[in-house]
Amino acid sequence: MAAPVLFSEPGSPLAGLYSQEKARVGDDIETMIRMALTGWRAVSWAAIVLIAVASPLVLFSTIRAEGGVPIPAPAGTTWSIIAGYNTATHSEADQQDPHAIDIVRTDAPTDWTPVLSPVDGEVTWSDNNGLTIQDSNGYAHLLVHLDPDDHITRGLRVRVGDQVGLVFPVGYDANGGVAHIHYAIHETYGGGYLGRSRPFVGEYAIEGRELHWSDDYNLHSGVEFTSTNSPNWTAPTDESPDVDDDPVTVAEPEPEPEPIWTMPADAPVGGWRTVGVSRDTSVAGLEKMLDGPLSALVVHNARDDSYERFDPSDPGSADVAVRSLQAGQAVWALVDPFSAWLPAPPAAPRQVTIRLLAGANLISWQGPDRDVGAALRNVAHFSRAYRYDPYTERWQFWSPEAPDFVNTLERLQSGDALYIVVRVGSVWTQLP
Repeated sequence: MAAPVLFSEPGSPLAGLYSQEKARVGDDIETMIRMALTGWRAVSWAAIVLIAVASPLVLFSTIRAEGGVPIPAPAGTTWSIIAGYNTATHSEADQQDPHAIDIVRTDAPTDWTPVLSPVDGEVTWSDNNGLTIQDSNGYAHLLVHLDPDDHITRGLRVRVGDQVGLVFPVGYDANGGVAHIHYAIHETYGGGYLGRSRPFVGEYAIEGRELHWSDDYNLHSGVEFTSTNSPNWTAPTDESPDVDDDPVTVAEPEPEPEPIWTMPADAPVGGWRTVGVSRDTSVAGLEKMLDGPLSALVVHNARDDSYERFDPSDPGSADVAVRSLQAGQAVWALVDPFSAWLPAPPAAPRQVTIRLLAGANLISWQGPDRDVGAALRNVAHFSRAYRYDPYTERWQFWSPEAPDFVNTLERLQSGDALYIVVRVGSVWTQLP
């Protein structure tokens, strides 16, 4: 696959960042720009190692990015993955359990939190610290490090939202010194016997977010969720109300006026631009939501500072299509030549939490229009930020340590995408 102009041709956004900034302010910024561009080099797409899929279910799940299963805990509670795929206790050697996740509450103590069934199904095994629930597809949902309720017995039928137990605190169970829920989905041979685990993708995307598979250590650690689990639960869709602000019930959403969106007269024609992600989805799901004349999306992986391309017409990029995207991330979009197009404006500003890794992170601002210094004031270990303006085809820069004549990025608008460079990884909550 040919390298996109974004990374390889002179004058493209990334290739032009260094030369434009240096020409504008002189040699005194050369070191700063070079530091920002460490690792931002031309990419040979043939050299990108495509992540192997765990099964055909993963490969062909690109259209099923939304929906899935809820967090096995009451609606409105917030959770974070403290141990993801491929850890010392989630591995091929650990009873074929590499796709398990360990989750803890972030809004309250995890101890004695009610554990709710994430699926409709039958209890096929239980003992004094866990149980399995087999769903209609024949997969067993394993929940461990909990005290099953007295009525939980093998053969019992349960539904989504039914309480099945309470999370054990430290000292009541071999939970490694941390109260948590171990959750995994397994093939099963019946009678409670488990086979290989499978990733949380496609129809098993957790809270609508796919946890794709690769062999990276502790993959998806730090991902955060808000549970929507309750009786009569249905998979989230584009039309589902957001329950983040209501921990008990889901209120009927207020009707929203039609957005007023006028195409600027100087809208760029064709070419690359950055697009913010306003809700948890997959790469293919975002491409469908954008509903524009797009020929490719390019995702930045801050972990190894690499880029991966999704072309909806190329079956070879199917494994990129199922990559998870979190609200607050951003991607590069290639608009078809001779098409004047801008993505629809984002939803109302809201609070989002994003995990930042040391180095450059391509993110989007989901808050209201705000001075850049105020918007980024609570980013821990912040160094600098860059935003690409497709109208002027120039990069804008801001750093609290830079002199005023260097800072050209003054204000962020809701939905703006930018690179944030941090010295140390951290979790950043955008404040609306």
